[in-house]
Amino acid sequence: MKYNVINVGTHVNPPGDMYERYFPEDLRHLAPRLVKRTFDDDGEYEAIELEGHYIRQLSAQVGLDRTDYMNIPFIRSFEEGVPGQRDPAARLADMDRDGIDADVLVHPGYPILLPKNRDTRRGMMMAFNDWLAEFCAHDPKRLIGIGEIPVWDVPRAVEEARRVKAIGLRGVLMPAIPGYVGAWSCPADEPYTSPVYDPLWDALEELGLVIVVHADAAAATKALQDYDEPAINMIINKTMPQEMIASLIVRHVFRDHPDLKLVCVETGVGWMAHLVSWMDVLVGEHPSMYPGMNEKPSEIFRKHVFGSFLWDTIGIANRHVIGTGNIMWCSDYPHNYGPFPNSKKQIEKDLGTLDDEERRMILAGNAVRVFGLEDDPR
Repeated sequence: MKYNVINVGTHVNPPGDMYERYFPEDLRHLAPRLVKRTFDDDGEYEAIELEGHYIRQLSAQVGLDRTDYMNIPFIRSFEEGVPGQRDPAARLADMDRDGIDADVLVHPGYPILLPKNRDTRRGMMMAFNDWLAEFCAHDPKRLIGIGEIPVWDVPRAVEEARRVKAIGLRGVLMPAIPGYVGAWSCPADEPYTSPVYDPLWDALEELGLVIVVHADAAAATKALQDYDEPAINMIINKTMPQEMIASLIVRHVFRDHPDLKLVCVETGVGWMAHLVSWMDVLVGEHPSMYPGMNEKPSEIFRKHVFGSFLWDTIGIANRHVIGTGNIMWCSDYPHNYGPFPNSKKQIEKDLGTLDDEERRMILAGNAVRVFGLEDDPR
Protein backbone atom coordinates (compact mmCIF):
# COMPACT_ATOMS: atom_id res chain seq x y z
CA MET A 1 0.00 0.00 0.00
CA LYS A 2 1.29 3.46 -0.91
CA TYR A 3 -0.09 6.09 1.44
CA ASN A 4 -0.32 9.67 0.22
CA VAL A 5 -3.20 10.93 2.39
CA ILE A 6 -4.26 9.38 5.70
CA ASN A 7 -7.33 10.82 7.39
CA VAL A 8 -6.57 10.72 11.13
CA GLY A 9 -9.99 11.53 12.53
CA THR A 10 -13.13 10.08 10.99
CA HIS A 11 -16.22 8.41 12.39
CA VAL A 12 -18.58 5.54 11.81
CA ASN A 13 -22.30 5.43 12.58
CA PRO A 14 -23.17 1.77 13.13
CA PRO A 15 -26.68 0.45 12.54
CA GLY A 16 -29.09 1.22 15.35
CA ASP A 17 -29.39 -2.45 16.28
CA MET A 18 -25.63 -2.93 16.65
CA TYR A 19 -25.77 -3.40 20.43
CA GLU A 20 -28.48 -6.03 20.23
CA ARG A 21 -26.51 -7.96 17.61
CA TYR A 22 -22.99 -7.71 19.06
CA PHE A 23 -23.44 -7.46 22.82
CA PRO A 24 -21.45 -10.03 24.87
CA GLU A 25 -23.61 -13.03 25.67
CA ASP A 26 -23.18 -12.80 29.44
CA LEU A 27 -24.31 -9.15 29.39
CA ARG A 28 -26.96 -9.38 26.68
CA HIS A 29 -29.79 -8.58 29.09
CA LEU A 30 -28.26 -5.10 29.46
CA ALA A 31 -28.02 -4.34 25.74
CA PRO A 32 -29.59 -1.06 24.53
CA ARG A 33 -32.47 -1.67 22.10
CA LEU A 34 -33.44 -0.03 18.83
CA VAL A 35 -37.04 1.21 19.10
CA LYS A 36 -39.45 3.52 17.36
CA ARG A 37 -40.80 6.28 19.53
CA THR A 38 -43.02 9.30 19.02
CA PHE A 39 -41.49 12.53 20.30
CA ASP A 40 -43.85 15.34 21.16
CA ASP A 41 -42.08 17.91 19.02
CA ASP A 42 -42.44 16.31 15.57
CA GLY A 43 -43.44 12.68 15.37
CA GLU A 44 -41.87 9.24 15.20
CA TYR A 45 -38.13 8.52 15.22
CA GLU A 46 -35.88 5.52 15.55
CA ALA A 47 -34.05 5.74 18.86
CA ILE A 48 -31.80 3.69 21.09
CA GLU A 49 -33.44 2.91 24.42
CA LEU A 50 -30.98 3.01 27.30
CA GLU A 51 -31.84 3.15 31.00
CA GLY A 52 -35.15 4.89 30.33
CA HIS A 53 -33.69 7.41 27.88
CA TYR A 54 -34.21 7.52 24.12
CA ILE A 55 -31.24 8.65 22.03
CA ARG A 56 -31.81 9.72 18.44
CA GLN A 57 -29.26 10.00 15.63
CA LEU A 58 -27.77 13.44 15.05
CA SER A 59 -28.27 15.00 11.63
CA ALA A 60 -24.79 16.49 11.14
CA GLN A 61 -23.87 14.06 8.37
CA VAL A 62 -22.99 14.37 4.72
CA GLY A 63 -25.63 13.18 2.31
CA LEU A 64 -28.51 14.70 4.26
CA ASP A 65 -30.63 17.48 2.86
CA ARG A 66 -30.09 19.84 5.77
CA THR A 67 -28.76 23.35 5.31
CA ASP A 68 -28.88 24.10 9.02
CA TYR A 69 -28.55 20.89 10.98
CA MET A 70 -28.44 22.68 14.32
CA ASN A 71 -32.06 23.72 13.76
CA ILE A 72 -33.03 20.17 12.73
CA PRO A 73 -30.73 18.22 15.04
CA PHE A 74 -32.07 14.67 14.61
CA ILE A 75 -32.87 12.33 11.75
CA ARG A 76 -35.69 9.81 11.78
CA SER A 77 -33.72 6.67 11.00
CA PHE A 78 -30.21 5.39 11.68
CA GLU A 79 -30.08 4.41 8.01
CA GLU A 80 -30.21 8.01 6.77
CA GLY A 81 -27.09 9.68 5.45
CA VAL A 82 -24.26 8.29 3.33
CA PRO A 83 -23.88 4.47 3.35
CA GLY A 84 -20.14 4.91 4.00
CA GLN A 85 -20.93 5.54 7.65
CA ARG A 86 -21.78 1.88 8.22
CA ASP A 87 -20.87 -0.05 5.05
CA PRO A 88 -17.12 -0.58 4.44
CA ALA A 89 -17.37 -0.97 0.67
CA ALA A 90 -19.28 2.30 0.42
CA ARG A 91 -16.74 3.88 2.75
CA LEU A 92 -13.87 2.93 0.46
CA ALA A 93 -15.74 4.36 -2.51
CA ASP A 94 -16.15 7.68 -0.68
CA MET A 95 -12.47 7.64 0.25
CA ASP A 96 -11.49 7.08 -3.37
CA ARG A 97 -13.75 9.94 -4.42
CA ASP A 98 -12.10 12.22 -1.86
CA GLY A 99 -8.49 11.19 -2.51
CA ILE A 100 -8.04 9.40 0.83
CA ASP A 101 -5.83 6.30 1.09
CA ALA A 102 -6.67 5.35 4.70
CA ASP A 103 -9.08 6.37 7.44
CA VAL A 104 -8.38 6.23 11.18
CA LEU A 105 -11.83 5.47 12.60
CA VAL A 106 -12.99 6.49 16.07
CA HIS A 107 -16.29 6.20 17.91
CA PRO A 108 -19.78 6.65 16.47
CA GLY A 109 -20.72 10.12 15.38
CA TYR A 110 -23.88 10.25 17.50
CA PRO A 111 -23.40 11.23 21.17
CA ILE A 112 -21.65 8.59 23.17
CA LEU A 113 -24.27 6.69 25.13
CA LEU A 114 -23.15 6.72 28.73
CA PRO A 115 -25.18 4.49 31.03
CA LYS A 116 -24.87 4.67 34.79
CA ASN A 117 -24.38 0.91 34.94
CA ARG A 118 -20.73 0.22 34.23
CA ASP A 119 -21.38 -3.34 33.09
CA THR A 120 -23.69 -1.91 30.44
CA ARG A 121 -21.02 0.55 29.35
CA ARG A 122 -18.41 -2.22 29.16
CA GLY A 123 -20.74 -4.37 27.08
CA MET A 124 -21.37 -1.45 24.73
CA MET A 125 -17.65 -0.97 24.27
CA MET A 126 -17.13 -4.65 23.50
CA ALA A 127 -20.02 -4.68 21.04
CA PHE A 128 -18.67 -1.61 19.25
CA ASN A 129 -15.17 -3.08 19.12
CA ASP A 130 -16.45 -6.28 17.51
CA TRP A 131 -18.56 -4.38 14.99
CA LEU A 132 -15.67 -2.03 14.13
CA ALA A 133 -13.20 -4.89 13.75
CA GLU A 134 -15.58 -6.57 11.31
CA PHE A 135 -15.93 -3.27 9.43
CA CYS A 136 -12.16 -2.75 9.19
CA ALA A 137 -11.48 -6.35 8.19
CA HIS A 138 -12.98 -5.48 4.80
CA ASP A 139 -9.66 -3.72 4.00
CA PRO A 140 -7.34 -3.51 7.03
CA LYS A 141 -4.70 -1.56 5.11
CA ARG A 142 -7.12 1.30 4.54
CA LEU A 143 -9.54 1.09 7.48
CA ILE A 144 -7.67 1.67 10.76
CA GLY A 145 -9.93 1.07 13.75
CA ILE A 146 -9.64 2.50 17.27
CA GLY A 147 -11.35 0.47 19.98
CA GLU A 148 -12.72 1.43 23.39
CA ILE A 149 -11.65 0.15 26.81
CA PRO A 150 -13.21 0.43 30.30
CA VAL A 151 -10.56 2.67 31.87
CA TRP A 152 -12.40 2.78 35.21
CA ASP A 153 -11.43 -0.87 35.78
CA VAL A 154 -7.76 -1.26 34.89
CA PRO A 155 -7.63 -5.10 34.89
CA ARG A 156 -10.63 -5.23 32.57
CA ALA A 157 -9.18 -2.39 30.49
CA VAL A 158 -6.01 -4.43 30.02
CA GLU A 159 -8.07 -7.48 29.14
CA GLU A 160 -10.09 -5.58 26.55
CA ALA A 161 -6.94 -3.95 25.16
CA ARG A 162 -5.54 -7.42 24.50
CA ARG A 163 -8.78 -8.40 22.79
CA VAL A 164 -8.73 -5.17 20.75
CA LYS A 165 -5.28 -6.07 19.50
CA ALA A 166 -6.32 -9.65 18.71
CA ILE A 167 -9.27 -8.57 16.56
CA GLY A 168 -7.14 -6.22 14.49
CA LEU A 169 -7.74 -2.71 15.87
CA ARG A 170 -4.81 -0.31 16.12
CA GLY A 171 -5.47 1.80 19.20
CA VAL A 172 -7.72 2.55 22.16
CA LEU A 173 -9.86 5.58 22.86
CA MET A 174 -9.38 7.15 26.28
CA PRO A 175 -10.99 10.21 27.88
CA ALA A 176 -8.84 13.33 28.22
CA ILE A 177 -10.35 14.06 31.64
CA PRO A 178 -10.73 10.71 33.39
CA GLY A 179 -12.42 11.68 36.62
CA TYR A 180 -15.85 12.67 35.36
CA VAL A 181 -18.85 10.90 33.89
CA GLY A 182 -19.74 13.13 30.96
CA ALA A 183 -21.45 12.92 27.61
CA TRP A 184 -18.19 12.48 25.72
CA SER A 185 -16.09 10.68 28.27
CA CYS A 186 -15.84 7.46 30.24
CA PRO A 187 -16.19 7.08 33.99
CA ALA A 188 -12.94 6.75 35.90
CA ASP A 189 -11.82 7.29 39.46
CA GLU A 190 -8.16 8.33 39.35
CA PRO A 191 -6.10 11.02 37.58
CA TYR A 192 -3.57 9.85 35.00
CA THR A 193 -0.75 10.63 37.43
CA SER A 194 -1.91 7.68 39.57
CA PRO A 195 0.14 4.47 39.55
CA VAL A 196 -3.14 2.56 39.26
CA TYR A 197 -2.80 2.96 35.48
CA ASP A 198 0.72 1.49 35.29
CA PRO A 199 -0.48 -1.99 34.18
CA LEU A 200 -2.45 -0.33 31.40
CA TRP A 201 0.54 1.69 30.15
CA ASP A 202 2.61 -1.51 30.26
CA ALA A 203 0.04 -3.42 28.24
CA LEU A 204 -0.53 -0.72 25.64
CA GLU A 205 3.19 -0.41 24.99
CA GLU A 206 3.63 -4.18 24.81
CA LEU A 207 0.71 -4.50 22.39
CA GLY A 208 1.74 -1.54 20.25
CA LEU A 209 -1.66 0.10 20.66
CA VAL A 210 -1.88 3.87 20.23
CA ILE A 211 -3.71 5.93 22.88
CA VAL A 212 -6.28 8.13 21.14
CA VAL A 213 -8.09 11.14 22.62
CA HIS A 214 -10.95 12.64 20.62
CA ALA A 215 -11.77 16.35 20.38
CA ASP A 216 -15.06 16.05 22.23
CA ALA A 217 -13.42 15.73 25.62
CA ALA A 218 -15.68 16.56 28.53
CA ALA A 219 -15.19 19.92 30.20
CA ALA A 220 -13.48 20.00 33.57
CA THR A 221 -16.33 21.86 35.31
CA LYS A 222 -19.08 19.45 36.30
CA ALA A 223 -21.85 21.84 35.28
CA LEU A 224 -20.48 21.77 31.71
CA GLN A 225 -19.42 18.15 31.38
CA ASP A 226 -22.67 16.85 29.89
CA TYR A 227 -22.82 19.38 27.06
CA ASP A 228 -25.57 21.33 28.78
CA GLU A 229 -23.82 24.41 27.35
CA PRO A 230 -22.61 23.07 23.98
CA ALA A 231 -21.54 26.49 22.73
CA ILE A 232 -18.95 26.62 25.52
CA ASN A 233 -17.86 23.02 25.11
CA MET A 234 -17.27 23.49 21.39
CA ILE A 235 -14.90 26.37 22.13
CA ILE A 236 -12.82 24.70 24.82
CA ASN A 237 -12.84 21.00 24.02
CA LYS A 238 -9.92 21.08 21.59
CA THR A 239 -7.46 22.01 24.32
CA MET A 240 -8.67 19.61 27.04
CA PRO A 241 -5.99 16.93 26.32
CA GLN A 242 -3.33 19.25 27.80
CA GLU A 243 -4.01 17.83 31.26
CA MET A 244 -3.46 14.27 30.09
CA ILE A 245 -0.30 15.17 28.16
CA ALA A 246 1.18 17.04 31.13
CA SER A 247 0.25 14.19 33.47
CA LEU A 248 1.99 11.56 31.35
CA ILE A 249 5.11 13.70 30.93
CA VAL A 250 5.42 14.82 34.56
CA ARG A 251 4.57 11.33 35.89
CA HIS A 252 7.37 9.95 33.61
CA VAL A 253 4.97 7.57 31.88
CA PHE A 254 6.59 8.28 28.52
CA ARG A 255 10.10 8.06 29.96
CA ASP A 256 9.30 4.61 31.34
CA HIS A 257 7.44 3.53 28.18
CA PRO A 258 9.58 4.72 25.27
CA ASP A 259 7.32 3.17 22.62
CA LEU A 260 4.01 4.57 23.93
CA LYS A 261 2.21 7.02 21.62
CA LEU A 262 -0.69 9.44 22.22
CA VAL A 263 -2.70 10.94 19.35
CA CYS A 264 -5.13 13.81 19.92
CA VAL A 265 -7.63 13.30 17.10
CA GLU A 266 -9.49 16.26 15.60
CA THR A 267 -8.27 18.57 18.36
CA GLY A 268 -6.27 20.82 16.11
CA VAL A 269 -2.65 21.48 17.01
CA GLY A 270 -2.25 25.24 17.42
CA TRP A 271 -2.57 25.03 21.22
CA MET A 272 0.32 22.56 21.28
CA ALA A 273 2.79 25.33 20.38
CA HIS A 274 2.09 27.14 23.64
CA LEU A 275 1.99 23.91 25.63
CA VAL A 276 5.45 22.66 24.62
CA SER A 277 7.00 26.11 25.03
CA TRP A 278 5.42 26.71 28.43
CA MET A 279 6.40 23.29 29.78
CA ASP A 280 10.02 23.98 28.88
CA VAL A 281 9.88 27.36 30.63
CA LEU A 282 8.47 25.85 33.82
CA VAL A 283 11.00 23.03 33.99
CA GLY A 284 13.81 25.50 33.38
CA GLU A 285 12.61 27.97 36.00
CA HIS A 286 11.40 25.50 38.65
CA PRO A 287 13.41 22.30 38.24
CA SER A 288 12.76 21.19 41.82
CA MET A 289 9.08 20.83 40.95
CA TYR A 290 9.92 18.32 38.22
CA PRO A 291 12.36 15.77 39.66
CA GLY A 292 13.70 13.18 37.26
CA MET A 293 13.00 15.33 34.18
CA ASN A 294 16.15 14.47 32.25
CA GLU A 295 14.85 15.76 28.93
CA LYS A 296 13.00 18.93 28.04
CA PRO A 297 9.23 18.35 27.99
CA SER A 298 9.19 19.53 24.37
CA GLU A 299 11.62 16.74 23.45
CA ILE A 300 9.47 14.15 25.24
CA PHE A 301 6.40 15.56 23.54
CA ARG A 302 7.90 15.23 20.07
CA LYS A 303 8.68 11.56 20.63
CA HIS A 304 5.28 10.58 21.99
CA VAL A 305 2.45 13.08 21.35
CA PHE A 306 0.67 13.83 18.07
CA GLY A 307 -2.41 15.70 16.92
CA SER A 308 -4.65 15.95 13.88
CA PHE A 309 -6.32 19.11 12.61
CA LEU A 310 -9.32 20.16 10.57
CA TRP A 311 -8.57 23.79 9.63
CA ASP A 312 -5.72 25.15 11.77
CA THR A 313 -3.78 28.06 10.33
CA ILE A 314 -2.24 28.80 13.75
CA GLY A 315 -0.93 25.25 14.09
CA ILE A 316 0.56 25.18 10.60
CA ALA A 317 2.22 28.56 11.14
CA ASN A 318 3.79 27.19 14.36
CA ARG A 319 4.63 23.71 13.03
CA HIS A 320 8.32 24.08 13.79
CA VAL A 321 7.57 24.86 17.44
CA ILE A 322 5.21 21.91 17.74
CA GLY A 323 7.22 19.59 15.50
CA THR A 324 6.23 18.95 11.91
CA GLY A 325 6.62 15.26 12.71
CA ASN A 326 3.79 15.54 15.26
CA ILE A 327 1.06 16.94 13.03
CA MET A 328 -1.53 14.98 11.03
CA TRP A 329 -4.58 15.86 8.95
CA CYS A 330 -8.26 14.89 9.26
CA SER A 331 -11.61 15.61 7.59
CA ASP A 332 -14.12 14.52 10.29
CA TYR A 333 -16.12 12.47 7.76
CA PRO A 334 -19.09 11.86 7.82
CA HIS A 335 -19.90 15.16 9.55
CA ASN A 336 -21.16 17.61 6.99
CA TYR A 337 -19.11 20.59 8.15
CA GLY A 338 -15.95 18.80 6.97
CA PRO A 339 -14.48 19.18 3.48
CA PHE A 340 -15.75 15.89 1.94
CA PRO A 341 -15.85 15.42 -1.03
CA ASN A 342 -13.49 18.35 -1.64
CA SER A 343 -10.61 17.42 0.67
CA LYS A 344 -8.02 17.97 -2.07
CA LYS A 345 -9.02 21.63 -2.30
CA GLN A 346 -8.95 22.01 1.48
CA ILE A 347 -5.53 20.38 1.71
CA GLU A 348 -4.15 22.69 -0.94
CA LYS A 349 -5.59 25.69 0.86
CA ASP A 350 -4.13 24.66 4.23
CA LEU A 351 -0.80 23.15 3.14
CA GLY A 352 -0.13 24.73 -0.25
CA THR A 353 2.79 26.83 1.01
CA LEU A 354 4.62 23.90 2.63
CA ASP A 355 7.45 22.07 0.93
CA ASP A 356 6.96 18.54 -0.39
CA GLU A 357 8.56 16.81 2.60
CA GLU A 358 6.46 18.71 5.14
CA ARG A 359 3.30 17.92 3.21
CA ARG A 360 4.26 14.25 2.98
CA MET A 361 4.82 14.04 6.74
CA ILE A 362 1.58 15.78 7.71
CA LEU A 363 -0.63 14.02 5.16
CA ALA A 364 0.70 10.48 5.58
CA GLY A 365 4.23 9.92 6.84
CA ASN A 366 3.57 10.70 10.50
CA ALA A 367 0.48 8.48 10.62
CA VAL A 368 2.32 5.61 8.91
CA ARG A 369 4.98 5.78 11.60
CA VAL A 370 2.67 6.20 14.60
CA PHE A 371 0.10 3.55 13.65
CA GLY A 372 2.69 1.08 12.37
CA LEU A 373 1.43 0.92 8.80
CA GLU A 374 3.42 -0.71 6.00
CA ASP A 375 4.05 1.98 3.40
CA ASP A 376 5.32 1.13 -0.08
CA PRO A 377 8.15 3.63 -0.74
CA ARG A 378 7.67 3.49 -4.51
